[in-house]
Amino acid sequence: MTWGLGLRFRLLIAAGVTLLASAATHVPAMAADLGGDCCSDLEDRVAELEATTVRKGNKKVSVTLYGQVNRAVLWWDDHVESNTYTVDNNYESSRFGLKGSAKITGDWSAGYRLEIETTGANSARLNQFNDDNAFDPAGPLNVRHSFVYMNNKNWGEVRLGLTATPIYNITKDTNVTDLEDTMHSDDRMNQSFLLRAKNSPQNAEGLSTLRWSDISRCYESSNAFVCSTRKNGVAYWSPNWEGFSASAGWYEDDEWGAALRYKKEWGENWEVGAGWGYAKITDERLQNGGGGFAGYRRDFDEWAGSESIKNIPTGLFVFNALSFSETHDSNAIGAFNGKRPPLMNAWDVQFGIQRKIPWFGLSSLGQTSIWGGISQINDGFAQGSSGVTSSSIVFDNNPTTKLGAVPASGLINATTAFPGAGINGTYQVVGSQVNRWQVAADQELEKSGMHLYWVYQHFDSPELDLINSSLQHRSVPLEGFDLFYTGARIYF
Repeated sequence: MTWGLGLRFRLLIAAGVTLLASAATHVPAMAADLGGDCCSDLEDRVAELEATTVRKGNKKVSVTLYGQVNRAVLWWDDHVESNTYTVDNNYESSRFGLKGSAKITGDWSAGYRLEIETTGANSARLNQFNDDNAFDPAGPLNVRHSFVYMNNKNWGEVRLGLTATPIYNITKDTNVTDLEDTMHSDDRMNQSFLLRAKNSPQNAEGLSTLRWSDISRCYESSNAFVCSTRKNGVAYWSPNWEGFSASAGWYEDDEWGAALRYKKEWGENWEVGAGWGYAKITDERLQNGGGGFAGYRRDFDEWAGSESIKNIPTGLFVFNALSFSETHDSNAIGAFNGKRPPLMNAWDVQFGIQRKIPWFGLSSLGQTSIWGGISQINDGFAQGSSGVTSSSIVFDNNPTTKLGAVPASGLINATTAFPGAGINGTYQVVGSQVNRWQVAADQELEKSGMHLYWVYQHFDSPELDLINSSLQHRSVPLEGFDLFYTGARIYF
């Protein structure tokens, strides 16, 4: 073992230097005091130290341990009830992972990546009844990445296993400010909170059975901007060329997609990032399982992209993200109007400043970022089916409460969905809109790899458009939502 042999060598050198020093000063008694079993004693000590070191099974593969911890205090207000939770910030969750790499020959190398995230108190899974995910059926840990790869410096990398789809994070990772770890375009702090209709009872009985994510999402996931995610498949990622990189992949059962990204400094004054991706999904069960016949034909398309630019001398920046999701599912037809649901579309614009500020000694800590933005999500009610039963949102220790998005027929029971609001009977959902504005600050602690952050978000009263069997329109007035969170994340 390399470390153990190095230690043994240093200890033997130290012993040799001691003996030489004794001889040079004519003190032979010191060598005699070591006794006849000095070497065996030394070996025992070296063996004990070796037993406490971390060992690698394959000495040819270099291993890197990495990760982050991201915790925050969240205050929320659904305009009837307010509370404060301690959460794991799902804008960039706490996680840890291992990366391994080994050289094959010339420009060729191989390796792996294994990454795990904690799910306790995950901010994207909390609601008015559940503050820590203690009864989350998903368990305390979630595997994010698990793949092997082969890489050539000139030709790129091929991955096999649980890995990112090309479109994954394309609305985040082209941001030249790298502030998406504090806040990006999605709503990760109130996704699972329940909606509340205006004029409903001012208590828990007045909460809807629909979540915020049920009216602000794309078809493949519970997010509006990060639609596709990490899946089992085969993917290719090109090397970087003049700031450009491309990716393509196929994933079970079935999804394929491609993306193009760009990120580069333009001279000394500008840094620019951009990306655009596409995904084609025919997997009936989406994230829930390994496909299989679900009694209908799955077919939908998703596009997403982003652009960002930063003036380096001033620190001023602008970021924009776009997302689209469209269904051609054979069963996604409105029961009352006989039409397919409209195209889900979303946009987000953020602008601010990021630089070292010479006030109050902040420049010695690292970069200070102050920014704000607005976003809108249109028709994000994701009419469709995953081919399995609706997901379970656990209310404290009651796992029987079933919630889900709008079904393929578009029909909801308004009496149940909006209790006590005076909206009764069966309706078809035909439209929705969610508007948000936010302000934020992030302080880098450069020497420690830590960031401190503060974020306030306001959601206007969302709009939900319905029609009855006579095709008469009705709008459901819903309460808005406010939240503030502050916390810290540290990388290792």
